[in-house]
Amino acid sequence: MTTRRHGPRPLLHLVAALLAVTACRGDSGTAPEETDTLLPTLSSIQTHVFTPSCAGHHGPSLAEADLDLSAGRSFANLVNVPSIQVELSLVTPGDAENSYLIHKMDGRPGIVGGQMPIGRLPLGAEEIAVIRQWIDAGARNN
Repeated sequence: MTTRRHGPRPLLHLVAALLAVTACRGDSGTAPEETDTLLPTLSSIQTHVFTPSCAGHHGPSLAEADLDLSAGRSFANLVNVPSIQVELSLVTPGDAENSYLIHKMDGRPGIVGGQMPIGRLPLGAEEIAVIRQWIDAGARNN
């Protein structure tokens, strides 16, 4: 009777099969594609609201009201940061109603200056609602 020895070959076949399955799935290990839908995450709000609508006046080269909302800087400049205009924080995690950012976007009485964004159409109710959701959920750096 002849005994067959199992060396590294079956393991190589298993690894090759797993790699083939992964390649067929399209799992390239890259980050997921960005969606066109505004989501209640800072990264989505940055992409869909802050960068196109706010960073022109609140960016690295022009930081009106000492506020830079450019990518990578908005979280540190908004969350738990006192406004220089009123007695509120710009973003109070878990409390959109008492976050000055929402007051400015809504154009509420008592804000200093005009409704944000200046020089553009006001944000839509849906956009503001998503930003409120992000704040009410804790305003995480996500």
